[in-house]
Amino acid sequence: MLMAALFVLASLVLSVMAFTRHPIYGLYFYLASIYVHPPSRWWGQMVPDLRWALTSAAITALAILWHRGRLAPKTPWYANGAAIVLILYAGWMIVQSAWALDLEVHADGTVKFIKCLVAFWLFYRICDRRETLQLAMLGHVVGCVLLGVFAIGVGREGDRLDGVGGPGMDDANTLGMYLATGLVLGMGLVLVVKGWMRWALLLGLGLVATGFVLANSRGALMGLVAGAVVLLVTKARAHSRAFWVMAVVGLIGMVAVVDQKFIDRMFTIGDVVELSDDADASARSRRVIYEAQVHMALDYPMGAGHRGTAVLSPQYLERRWLTTLGTNDETQAARSSHNTFMTTLVEQGILGAMLFVALLLWLVMAILRLRRMAAWREADPAVVTMGGAIAGGLMVVVVAGTATDYLLAEVQFWLFAALVSALQLIEQSRAQVVSEPTAVSAVGTPKVA
Repeated sequence: MLMAALFVLASLVLSVMAFTRHPIYGLYFYLASIYVHPPSRWWGQMVPDLRWALTSAAITALAILWHRGRLAPKTPWYANGAAIVLILYAGWMIVQSAWALDLEVHADGTVKFIKCLVAFWLFYRICDRRETLQLAMLGHVVGCVLLGVFAIGVGREGDRLDGVGGPGMDDANTLGMYLATGLVLGMGLVLVVKGWMRWALLLGLGLVATGFVLANSRGALMGLVAGAVVLLVTKARAHSRAFWVMAVVGLIGMVAVVDQKFIDRMFTIGDVVELSDDADASARSRRVIYEAQVHMALDYPMGAGHRGTAVLSPQYLERRWLTTLGTNDETQAARSSHNTFMTTLVEQGILGAMLFVALLLWLVMAILRLRRMAAWREADPAVVTMGGAIAGGLMVVVVAGTATDYLLAEVQFWLFAALVSALQLIEQSRAQVVSEPTAVSAVGTPKVA
């Protein structure tokens, strides 16, 4: 009863503050509806069913419109490479409704993709300054801290930790991926903030790391390593020394929370290319699914529609590789995609795969831009490092997506919007310095006025 009352009270307070203070509080309400997600908690039955995510998103959108005159001006949310690709992808999914194999499921996936675009707009419009960009990142990290606490409270049963996260992240792989993005963004924030907040973040990241270990996801671990590397190469030079200190502390902390089950599972990563009976069955199945998806893509070049892999899997996979979702009825047995690129290739066809590759190329170009910007004397080091952390978080999703389907993982839409905002803020800071008139001192040395 207490937890239910606290959630409702916090929702009301954040809603009021979204209109009286800043839309960022509405965004916090939205994140709370996802990370706390009352229907997933034991006390959720005591909370009225108000479709919390939809309600909080609507409140945030209205608050943005209410404060539109106070928010810093920005180019339209659709006027950047990432948004253009995502909009085209959504449009192509709508067109595919004409031939999708399972129209009902495809329509549901299309609606979810469009909802993610709305979330892109919410983050993009709110991240109008360095302070709001930092607060938005902090909101995601705090959400991951909550997931870490929930994971510790539930504990791992067997080798995996399922049923802890909210909508779209209740499986161990997705939970691990979300927590990995939180770790990378948290590392970036630790480099930027100072004082008590830095120590609080370090404590929170310890909880996130513990939940990450309990999730026991091989793909998430690979993503975490890739994301940390991106942060390493894109951080501002002013944070280089602090980064290595934090890296050592983080490594020691990770060693402290790692257990034998985590180690044993991570050593089965190579089994994805091994088909012997001694190899891990979960890893082996991924290779079998990839090979089947190649044949599906050749037979359906225009795409089979959302979740088309599951619809076609009984025709392309042996019965032993299919799952029945708790039933022994073989007619219901199927297998979903376990690779984001292969999802786009099979379910959205050649055009979908091309759009996915275009989005990856945009991300690579953004990372290269951040590296160049890190050398600008006019650039704000805090924004550069936060941008690097956001790009690192996106790389977590990309690399982890080689082992799991993250096409509709909403966190990537948040991060793309935040990364676009970070790049814009860096460009604006440089343009502002360059455009300011210079004054000449008495000895003739130019200085910024």
